[in-house]
Amino acid sequence: MAANCEHEVRCARSSLAPKRLSCARCVPVDPRRSLLKYVHCIVRLALAVAFGAALLVGNLNRSSTFAHAQTSQVILREDFEGEFKADSLCREGKCEVPAGWSVWFIPRKEEDPPGVNFQPSFEQWRDKPYSGNACQRVWVSKATFNGGLYRVVTGIQPGAQLRLSAWVRVRSTNDDSPISTRPSRDIRVRIGLDPLGGEGSASPLSGQVVQSPEKSTTDEWVQLTVEAQARASTVIIYTYATMRDPVRHNEVFWDEIVLESVTPPTPTPEPTATAANTEPVLPAPTPTPAPLRADVTYTVKAGDTLSGIALEYNVTVEDLLRNNPGVRPEALQIGQVLVVKRAELQPTPTPEPAQSAAAPTQLDPFATPTTGQICVQAFLDDDGNGRREEGEDLVPNIIFVLSSNGRRIAEYTTAGVEEPYCFENLANGTYVVSATALDLYNVTTPLDDTIAVAGARAYFSVGLRRKQDGFQNVGRAAAADLSPPVNWSAVLSIGGGTLLFIGALGVGAFVLLRQRRL
Repeated sequence: MAANCEHEVRCARSSLAPKRLSCARCVPVDPRRSLLKYVHCIVRLALAVAFGAALLVGNLNRSSTFAHAQTSQVILREDFEGEFKADSLCREGKCEVPAGWSVWFIPRKEEDPPGVNFQPSFEQWRDKPYSGNACQRVWVSKATFNGGLYRVVTGIQPGAQLRLSAWVRVRSTNDDSPISTRPSRDIRVRIGLDPLGGEGSASPLSGQVVQSPEKSTTDEWVQLTVEAQARASTVIIYTYATMRDPVRHNEVFWDEIVLESVTPPTPTPEPTATAANTEPVLPAPTPTPAPLRADVTYTVKAGDTLSGIALEYNVTVEDLLRNNPGVRPEALQIGQVLVVKRAELQPTPTPEPAQSAAAPTQLDPFATPTTGQICVQAFLDDDGNGRREEGEDLVPNIIFVLSSNGRRIAEYTTAGVEEPYCFENLANGTYVVSATALDLYNVTTPLDDTIAVAGARAYFSVGLRRKQDGFQNVGRAAAADLSPPVNWSAVLSIGGGTLLFIGALGVGAFVLLRQRRL
């Protein structure tokens, strides 16, 4: 019994033997082997849970992708990974952008302060891109710039709702730190979408460009987004950056620029086929000449003004008043329909004699005129939004200079009445318009711009505020947080899988401890 009692004590102390069984019924078990079996069970359970979570996340991602494919269609995606080419616009430094893209910038004038409005450099950059292996770098050293990239995109369906997005990062510092330890003040970035494709005013600073909210960001990638409805088969997309101080490093990085159609236009239904007409065919009446183009109309919305509508459609306020007799600028009604441009009617053809050999050559009514206009004005920008609204007065004694290829063409000094003033009969091409403001004012818009004339009227306005009234930049909209939305479905799926895995470990530990207590 002593041996049995001694064995019973050893059995009672073994990790897996029941305490109340007799020594004879206690079968000694190797604790390491039993523990290994439980570990294998726990591992198999954890693998099963992880596999299920992976399937769930995959299904959610596929569902999300499918839903996205139903509501959007990518028209253009630029990841800056491909071949770069040189742009001839730059006169110095590097000027390399992806194929299909071009550069733009506001050129420096002799009267600009030192280090302001220098030509930036452009190149492919492989350090810290947002995605992939490269991005676009735009930079100057010990100077400031106003400029960026642009691209003309064709084959757009008019009426389609377009969304433009881009990722951007800024490094601005007055030393050689890899981060922005001593940045330029008021460094801002944005993107723009011209839904008219440059018709009337092909400029990144034109009023017809729909701009994203400006973002002030350093050392981190943020996403900018803007939406607009296409009003032509061609659109232009722009990136824009500006800064205030000529520090040692002013650098802007662009990546993942995407243009997509988010709501494709509803296709025109095909006419329903009808049964053949068995009645005698009567002689067709003489057709009435149909209009080549329908009236261009606009429905007034809250906050609209005649000057704002005129600027958006590249017409004058006088044109709007002429096309809409009885309309008073101070009494616009929401929902009121205005005729912006009258239809162009085809003249009634004159019957020609039977012996006529050939019809005279007809001019193409849609041919682009060979000359255009640039119209300028200066105004008191009381609300600081950069656009002239009803009640904002014109400003006299502001000098506008028009030049091309470095040569001054014309000059105009504002009178403060009956403006904008238009420089007439300008041959199609690119012009630089610059304004000189008096010391009495602070400016709310750029004082110069590069404008393309393409057989139409383009506009350039300068907004001013009196220094004696105090200047607050109230026109700068607070930049919304446009960080990419959190995929809560994926987060919940991964979190659920993690909780299940932890639960499985807890169950295994509970079983193990229970056996030890037994």
